[in-house]
Amino acid sequence: MWSEKHRPKSLELVVGNEEGRERLLQWLRKWKQGAKAALLVGPPGTGKTTCVHLAAEKLGMQLVELNASDTRTKEKLSKRIGEVIHSASLFGGRSLVFLDEVDGLAGRADYGAIDFIRDAVRTSQNPVVMAANDPDSDEVRKLSSVTSRIEFVKPDQEAVERFLAAIAEEEGRPVEEGGLAAMAKAANGDLRSAVNLLQSGATYEKDEEVSVAQAINGFFGAYDEKAALKALRSYPGPPRDKVRDLFTGVVKSRVNEERKAAALEVLSRADVLMGRIMRGKDWRLLRYLDPMLASELWRALGDGGASYSMDGAPWPLQLRIWNDSKKLKEIGLLAGRRTGTSQKGFLVEDMPYLLLLCGDAGFRDALVASLALEEPFSAFIAKEAARPRKLS
Repeated sequence: MWSEKHRPKSLELVVGNEEGRERLLQWLRKWKQGAKAALLVGPPGTGKTTCVHLAAEKLGMQLVELNASDTRTKEKLSKRIGEVIHSASLFGGRSLVFLDEVDGLAGRADYGAIDFIRDAVRTSQNPVVMAANDPDSDEVRKLSSVTSRIEFVKPDQEAVERFLAAIAEEEGRPVEEGGLAAMAKAANGDLRSAVNLLQSGATYEKDEEVSVAQAINGFFGAYDEKAALKALRSYPGPPRDKVRDLFTGVVKSRVNEERKAAALEVLSRADVLMGRIMRGKDWRLLRYLDPMLASELWRALGDGGASYSMDGAPWPLQLRIWNDSKKLKEIGLLAGRRTGTSQKGFLVEDMPYLLLLCGDAGFRDALVASLALEEPFSAFIAKEAARPRKLS
C-alpha cells in the first residue's frame, strides 16, 4: 500500500500539526515517573500514530504498541504491557507504551480496562501515550484525570495536494489536471484516504462536482444496482461520513418499518466493516464497502421512499440516536443470555417491559449490578425508563 510505502520517515516530514508534533516530542523529553500520559486526539489520518512511531525512533526509545479496542480486558492488557509498565530497560533506556484507539474500549465494567490503564499510568516506569479519534467519547472522558491532551487537526487541502503531487511524481503516476485537488478535497483531511485514492487511479471530472445530498439522493433514487454503485462512488467525502449520511437518510425516511429495519441492519454491518478497517488500518477492505451498500442496502429499501437533506435533526442528535440503539442492543444481548433468549427476541418481546420496570430505582440498580453495566448504561436506562410508553 502506498499509504505505508510513503509514510513520513521523520517528524519533520509529517504533513501538518507542527504544534502537536512539537508538544509530543517535548513531553517525551521531559517525562518523569508519575507524570500523566499524553493523549493524542483528532480525526483518523491526521498523523497521530505516525508521530508516535517517529518520536520514539528519534529519541531512541523502544516502542511497545497495541490497539486498545482489540485488547479490551484487564487480563489482556496486563499480559501485553504489564511487564514494560512496571520495569525499566535493562540497558538504561526507556520504552514507550502506545495505546491506540482508546475510544474503542468496551463498555462493560467487568472488563476493567479503564481502571487498569489509570493505575498503569500512575505507576508506570515508562511514558505512556494514547490516541483517540473521538475526543468526546466516554472512554476519553474517564481517562481525563491521568492524561494531558494534545490536539491533532486535519491538514489543509493545499498541503494534502502537495503531498499527493510528490507521491505521484515519485511513482510515475500521471494525474489529469485538477485531479489532485479533487482527491485532496474528497479525502477531507484524511491523508491515508487521499493516498489510497491516488493509488486506486480514481479519475475525477473537473466540471462535474457532486454534493453530499446529490450523491446520497442519487443512491436512494437509483433505478438499478449499477446506478446505485455509481452514486456511492461519487460521494465527496470519507467513507465513514458516507455511512453516516446514508444512516441519516434511512432514519428519517418514510419507508415501512420492516424495510427500514432491514436497511439499518445493512448499515450496522457497514459500520462494523468500517470499524475493522479503522482498527486494522486495512484499507484494502474499502473495496467491499460500496458494492455491499449498492447491493444490499439499495435492495433493502425496495422501491424508494428514502431521501437525504441537510435540514432536520443535527448530526450530534442523530449520533445520539445511533449510540442509543447500540446501548439497547448490548443490554439485549446480556439480558438475553441471562434469560436464554436471543438478542432480537429480547429486544422485541421483553425490552419494553424491562424498561417499564426500570422506572423503579431499586429494580434499575439491581439490573445494572446483575448485568455489570457501567455508569453510562445506568444513566441511559434511567432516561429510557422515564419516557412515557404504551404497551399493547
